[in-house]
Amino acid sequence: MDWFFIIFSGIILCLLITIGLLILSLSKQGDERNSFIKSKSMSQTFLIMVGFLIIKIGESLYVTFVSGGKVEGINPFIILAVISVVFLISLILNKKKYGDWSAK
Repeated sequence: MDWFFIIFSGIILCLLITIGLLILSLSKQGDERNSFIKSKSMSQTFLIMVGFLIIKIGESLYVTFVSGGKVEGINPFIILAVISVVFLISLILNKKKYGDWSAK
């Protein structure tokens, strides 16, 4: 079997798992501390994604006006995967920081 296909399938599987964890963690109800941790993680993820999109806009402007090239669109699956990975990392760090590190 081709190694590229195996690695690519593994990456896709990991990304689908993180997207599932994102949806699962957002749907859980909890006390005030859990709500605070989730809202803090969501706001950090939002700020990181706004920064990412500003960088992509700058890249698009550079490619269009300076290089004279053509800009392709952003793949929505890639954006969703980046959001889910950033949210998962932010959620783990905030749970460690605010003392709610449990496997709920």
